[in-house]
Amino acid sequence: MEVHAHTHTPRKKWTHYFWEFLMLFLAVFCGFLAEYQLEHIIEHQREKQYAKQLLADLRADPVFFEKRIKTMDGIMEKHKRFYQLMTSLAKPADKEILNACLPLLYAFDIPVTTATYNQMKTSGGLRYIQNEKLTNVLQQYYEVSLPRVSNSSDMEIRYYYEIINPFILKHFRVQDFDFFSDTVKTNAPVIMNRTNQVDQELLNIIEGYAGSHGVIQERLTIPAVKKLNELIGLLKKEYRPK
Repeated sequence: MEVHAHTHTPRKKWTHYFWEFLMLFLAVFCGFLAEYQLEHIIEHQREKQYAKQLLADLRADPVFFEKRIKTMDGIMEKHKRFYQLMTSLAKPADKEILNACLPLLYAFDIPVTTATYNQMKTSGGLRYIQNEKLTNVLQQYYEVSLPRVSNSSDMEIRYYYEIINPFILKHFRVQDFDFFSDTVKTNAPVIMNRTNQVDQELLNIIEGYAGSHGVIQERLTIPAVKKLNELIGLLKKEYRPK
C-alpha cells in the first residue's frame, strides 16, 4: 500500500497582503507625484515662455505711443493756428488756408502686436500666469485700454474718409498740392467754389477732427500708456528676464 504525503502551502498572514497593498499604493502614489511635478515644471516653463513672448510683443509699444503722443501734441498746436487763421478779421488767401489745413489731414492706425495674448486667451494659456494682479493688468490692457484706442482710431479713419475726403474732392484741386506730403506745390492754388459758408464748413470739419484728437489723447491714449507701463513693470518684476 502506497502512502502519499500531502504538502500544505502555509497560508499567508494578513500583514503580507497589507504590505503588498501598501507597496502598490506607494508605487502608484509616487508615480502620480512624479507626473504632477513634471506637469508643474512644464507649466512653469510655459509661463516663463509666454512672459518672454509678451515682453517681446510689448517692447515696441511704449516707443510707438510716446512718438504718437508727441506727434499729436504737434498737430494740436497746428489746429490752434488753423483756428486762429480761419477766425481772424482779415480773410485769409486760398494758399494760406491750404498751407495751414493740409498738414492736419492725417488718419492714424494703431500698429501694435497682440498675437501672444490672443494665443494665450484662445488656448487657455492665461491660467499659467500665477500672479493675479499681473493677470488683471494684462486683461485690462489688452481687453479694455487697447481696444478703446484702436476703436477710436478706426472712428477717426472713418471720419477722414466720410467727411474730410468728400470736402477735399469737392473744393481742392489735386494739381495744387502733393498728395503724399500734404503740402502746397503751386504758387496760386485755388479753393473751388469758396464762400464764407464753405470756409465755415471747413473750419467745422477740421475743428471736429481736432476735438476727436484731444479726447482720444487725454482720455484713451495716455491712460493706455500708463496701463502699458504698469504691465511691463509687473512682467519684468515677476520674471526678471536677463
